[in-house]
Amino acid sequence: MFKAKRLTFACFPFLAVGSLAGLAACQEKYDVKLVVYNWEDYIYEGVDEMGNKEDDSLVERFEKYYKEKTGKTVKVFYETFSTNEDMYQQIKLESISPDLICPSDYMIQKMANDGMLEKFSYSEADDAYGPSLKNWEDYGSPYIRNRFANEKLASGESFLNYAVPYFWGTMGFTYDPDFFSDEYDDLVHSWECLWSKDSKLNKAFSLKDSMRDTYVAAIFHVFKEEIAALDETASDYTQQLNDIFNRCDDATIAKVEAALIEAKKSTVYGFEVDEGKDDIVTGKYHANLAWSGDSVYSMDNAEEGGKYLNYALPKEGSNVWFDGWCMLKGANVELSEEFVNFICDPENAALCMDAVGYTSPLAGEAMWDLVNEWYAADDDEEETYTVDLSFYFGDTVEDATIKIPTSERGRQFDAQYPTEEALRKCCVMKDFGAQTTKVDEMWARVKAA
Repeated sequence: MFKAKRLTFACFPFLAVGSLAGLAACQEKYDVKLVVYNWEDYIYEGVDEMGNKEDDSLVERFEKYYKEKTGKTVKVFYETFSTNEDMYQQIKLESISPDLICPSDYMIQKMANDGMLEKFSYSEADDAYGPSLKNWEDYGSPYIRNRFANEKLASGESFLNYAVPYFWGTMGFTYDPDFFSDEYDDLVHSWECLWSKDSKLNKAFSLKDSMRDTYVAAIFHVFKEEIAALDETASDYTQQLNDIFNRCDDATIAKVEAALIEAKKSTVYGFEVDEGKDDIVTGKYHANLAWSGDSVYSMDNAEEGGKYLNYALPKEGSNVWFDGWCMLKGANVELSEEFVNFICDPENAALCMDAVGYTSPLAGEAMWDLVNEWYAADDDEEETYTVDLSFYFGDTVEDATIKIPTSERGRQFDAQYPTEEALRKCCVMKDFGAQTTKVDEMWARVKAA
C-alpha cells in the first residue's frame, strides 16, 4: 500500500537554508536550471516510511536522465506550497519565479485567464500534444483526456493548452464504519448527513478549512431538490449538474452561508486542512471531509494499527478535481516540457502514485500492473466484485477488468478508481471570477459564527 507522505527538502538560491549540505547543493555548477513549485508531499522522494533515503528521488532521476540524453547538467530547484491561494500569492508577490507549477483546475483557469501561463505544444484541432510530450500522448487516460479537454477557459480554449494533468481525485468522507453502521452507513453516503438532526451525529464530522471545498457540500444541500429532479439519462446531465455546482450569485452565497452555519452548530466538530487525515485515524471525530488521496492515506495508516476506515463518495455527486503541470510566463518551455514528459512515463508516474496516494492520469501496462499488485483478489478469493476500467485505461492495456475482494468494497480501490457512473455525477470547479471576494467574505463569516 501507499507509503506515508514525507516533506521534501528544497534548495533555492533566494531562500535561507539552515543546512551546509543544502547550501553546497545550491552552489553546484550546472548548465541549465529548472524551478519547480509543487504541492507538499506530491512527488516520489526516494525515502522509506521513516524518511530515510533509500533511492533516487524523481527529481534526481530526471537530472541523471537529462545528463545522459543531452550531456548537459540540469539543476532542479524544487519548492512546495500548501494551497492554491498561497502559491498564487507568492507568485504575484514575486517571492518565487518558477518555470513549472502544479495548480488545481479552478486556479489553472484563473491564471490562464489572467495571462500568467505559457502554452504547451497542444493542438485543439487534433486534440493532441506535440512530440515533446509523447508519453502523455501514448499513455494518457482517455477518460482524463476527454474530461479535461472539454473544460474551457474564458477565451473558449481548452485547459490542455495550458496544463498537462498530473493527479486527480474526488472529494467525499473518510469515515469509521463501526460508528456509521446499519442505517448510518446510508446516511454518510449523502451530503445530507451534515444537516442530520440525529443527536448521535452531533460534532461527528470535520470539514475542510477551504472555502471552495466546503462550499461544495453546501451547494448539494441547498439545491438538493433541483438536483434530484434532473434527468440522469439526459446527454447533458453532467453539464446541468455542473452549472448548479458552480453557482456563485449573491442569492446562492447567502443560502450557502446559512447552510454552513447551521451545520456548524450541530454535526461539525471543526475545520481543518491537512491534520484531518491523521485525526480521523486517532478517532478525534468519526468522519472527515477528505480528498480521495488523503482518504487512501488515512485508510492505509489506520490499517497499520488494526483499524479499518472507509471512503464514501456522496450519492448526489461531488467534485472531481485535477492538478496539472503549468508553465509560468517566461518559463524555459523546452526544459519544462522535458520534465513533464519524463514524469508522464508510466513507470515514473507509478512511483509518484505509490508515494502520494492520489490517482495518476496515466494508463498503460506499468500502471495497470501496479493497480493489480495493490488491489486484485487472490485466485482463491471466494467473494469478489468485478470492475471494468476500460473507460479509464482504454486500449493502453489488453483487458482492463479487475476482481476486488468484496471485503474491500468502499475502501482504497474505490477511492482511487470510482465507476464511470459515479464520475458522471462529479463536477469540475470553475473560477468564481469577480464573485470570489464575496465568497471569501462569506467564508470568513461562517468561520467566525
